[in-house]
Amino acid sequence: MTQPSPSRRTMLRIALGVLPATALPLSLTVGSSTAQAGTRGTVRSQPSVPDAATVRPLGGVVSASCSPDGSQVCDGATSGPLEVLNGSYPLSVPGLGIPLGGIGAGSFMVNQCGTFGPWNFGGQRNGDRWENRILPQAAFHIREQVGKSAATVRTLATKGPHVVGSQGPVPDRSWGDPLSAWNVLSPGDGTYSALYPFGWIDYKPFKTDVSMRFYSPIIPREDRRTSLPVAHFDVSLSNPAQQTAKISVMFTMPNAPVTNGTTPASVRRGLYSHATTHKSTGITAVTLGADDPGNTPDAHRSEWTIAARAQAGQTVSYATSWNSDSDGADIYAPFSAAGTLGNSALDSSHSAGAIAVSVTLKPGQKTTIPFVLSWDFPQISFADDKTVWMRRYTNFYGARTTDTTNATAGNYNNYIAGSYPFEQSFTIARDALADRTRNLADIEAWWKPIATNRAYPRVLRTAALNQLYQLAFKMPLWEGGLVSNSVTPTQGTRVGGAIPGTHLFFAPDSATGGNVAMGTDVGSYAYLAYNLFFPSIERDRLRAFAEAIMLDPHGNPEDPRLDNPWITWGQSSAPAPEAQQFIDVPAKRIYRMYAYAHLNKDNAFLASVYPAMKRQMDYLQALVEPGENLPRSMKKSPSPYLPPMCNTYNVTPVVGRDVYNSGLYLLALATMIKAGKKRKESAVTVEAWENAFRLARTEFEDVFWDSKNRWYRYTEYTTGSAVHLDTFFAQHMAERLGLPDLVDLRRYQEQLTRHYHLFMAHRDSSGRLLGASNMAIPDGTTEWPIQSTVFFVTKLRQEIQVWSGTNYLTASVYYNAGTRFGNRQLREHGVEMAAAATTQVWEVEANGFTFDTPEAWDRDDASRYAYPGYERPLAIWDALDAIQPLNPFLTGRSGR
Repeated sequence: MTQPSPSRRTMLRIALGVLPATALPLSLTVGSSTAQAGTRGTVRSQPSVPDAATVRPLGGVVSASCSPDGSQVCDGATSGPLEVLNGSYPLSVPGLGIPLGGIGAGSFMVNQCGTFGPWNFGGQRNGDRWENRILPQAAFHIREQVGKSAATVRTLATKGPHVVGSQGPVPDRSWGDPLSAWNVLSPGDGTYSALYPFGWIDYKPFKTDVSMRFYSPIIPREDRRTSLPVAHFDVSLSNPAQQTAKISVMFTMPNAPVTNGTTPASVRRGLYSHATTHKSTGITAVTLGADDPGNTPDAHRSEWTIAARAQAGQTVSYATSWNSDSDGADIYAPFSAAGTLGNSALDSSHSAGAIAVSVTLKPGQKTTIPFVLSWDFPQISFADDKTVWMRRYTNFYGARTTDTTNATAGNYNNYIAGSYPFEQSFTIARDALADRTRNLADIEAWWKPIATNRAYPRVLRTAALNQLYQLAFKMPLWEGGLVSNSVTPTQGTRVGGAIPGTHLFFAPDSATGGNVAMGTDVGSYAYLAYNLFFPSIERDRLRAFAEAIMLDPHGNPEDPRLDNPWITWGQSSAPAPEAQQFIDVPAKRIYRMYAYAHLNKDNAFLASVYPAMKRQMDYLQALVEPGENLPRSMKKSPSPYLPPMCNTYNVTPVVGRDVYNSGLYLLALATMIKAGKKRKESAVTVEAWENAFRLARTEFEDVFWDSKNRWYRYTEYTTGSAVHLDTFFAQHMAERLGLPDLVDLRRYQEQLTRHYHLFMAHRDSSGRLLGASNMAIPDGTTEWPIQSTVFFVTKLRQEIQVWSGTNYLTASVYYNAGTRFGNRQLREHGVEMAAAATTQVWEVEANGFTFDTPEAWDRDDASRYAYPGYERPLAIWDALDAIQPLNPFLTGRSGR
């Protein structure tokens, strides 16, 4: 009998995981996702790995693409100062993995080779890009002896990638190997799975089943555990053999600096090490520290602790010191011989330590060995160590700050000298092991309902949860008090000191693109993720912006600078039409402040920031030309090489007014009207805003609606027309916040319905959609109304780029509109758009985007990309929230 052909809609829903494959005729049933995502299916000893996890063969790091049209650093060329003009730099890096460490605590990845790296502990030594290195001495090791057979000893990691292009080595895509005396695994000897905050490795070359789960206790709406410098490693062992198995697991760790070979150099001398046994809990630990008066602030009285908690039938042994500069044979010898260590030092270097746990398993028995790695590097510094902060986690281990009882107004949140005892890594490790069961339960309580919820397509679950990696790995400053500062603040006082209990958070963008904290520009696309997961971070960052707005002479300060965040930042100039760049930022700050108050029901916060919101509104209204009702951004760039940067799409040319900034101006007015009424603003002021909103809304339709092409044109082109993917960013925010509609609803629906195909017309060489491009022109045309350039280089056109975060945000626009208007096709288009970007990031290994999501790639070629590390991709959470609200999973927790 002839089988019926499935519809495109059915195929799409099956591919995205919305429908089971059994919805297809039997002869057309398909397997799992793309083969390039790694081998999916049964993972031995890992029943808890969800289908949404990113799965790769251990050590099977693919060769990444190197576009001949982009930077040739990927082929071994030397990096130059203008590398950004060629795109594709910083390089994408295949093989990255789950980061371990709390937000703001500093972190490292357990990469797809099973080694520890890259690293990012932030501050002036890391800058705004992580350090591509591993610790060759850090590893887990197994000694297995089944029955009377000879023992097998293996190190649970593979050698790293060593990439060499036609022009030489490619260090940015390479990292080192475990120590040479160790018997490492071969590529494919295990399966690596990742779904943040969890990672799993299932190891194959043993007669027993050996697997490991690793994670840090990331708990939404709780500052304490989320900020901790701790990593759990649960090693699971089971014996399916018919003979008794004797198994030992060893964890080795060096007494390492958190940066290596950086400028300025980190100084960490005065090494020490010791063991601690906590009898009441069964915890045994080895602590590795450094204490010397000449150490730099980032290394001052810093420590590592490795620890294990013996379960029934398990025994623990340790070595307090072995030579980290050797080939590793000294620590491997006793472990290989007996599976135990001598409970003493092997040398006097204090440069590395080890802890081992041994167990005997009868046939059919299984056990789990809980290990922990903790660290205490409590300080982070900037400006050649002239500014020093405590990290957030220290506040839960003794560090106190000035408040209303010991500080004058405006001088709050400074660290009280001597309040933190330092050398707390063992205490942190002890607490983590004692709390392991609760930590795991509390993570799974929020994570599982998202990770396994089939209301969300599988690829979107992958993207949303794994994208949270950057909160821990890319954002190393979440402060717990200002220790010292000898740099003159931009406005005479640092921000963050006006309200007790404020803890500042710094989110630098990638190593190109301005080196600033894009908290209120690019980062505005992440607003929902912060409000859902970590609202205290969102609140405190906005508090600081409110302070800076009130300090700034014209009320529109730039984001804090990379070299000394929250101490120095750029000042604004007097607002005037056609004189200011990035005029989207004031409107974004206004809606972000209201959004926090609205979503978290925090009227006190709204009261505190309302004066800053009014000042930003005044600034925006000063950008409106007399006789008009919408703002005009900079007309002539101050640089002969760059266009005026009108908004976040900074290279896209603007003539007169543009739809993106104008929509945000409408959003700002609508927000101020609502906020003003809540704050009992004068009737005269509210009426003025309402009148401005009515006039601006009418002018918006008159200026931008293109009746011929049936879309809102991006800008006031003199000839031709083009439509922008992100036209309805502001409309989406208005809908999310319960504000009035900003655009004509019939035109809104018509643009979405008629022109989807123009944005989604491009596929890669394997036939996968590449995502939606930023702009489109009418069918049958090939010439853009205006050609954008940077330094006269036309190949960097943002119009033809796919921005992952914009795709996610616009996907939620489509889905919400489909729900609102009862249009199923719009909902499906939203899912398809988000899934296309997700597939390129999380499933196409050769792109090298996994755990290093770029801002953009070309609509014709994903190997031409730019700006890994921006916050915009966190907009994936808007897409999930559109499909099914996330509040029940993430709200109602204990908070701080």
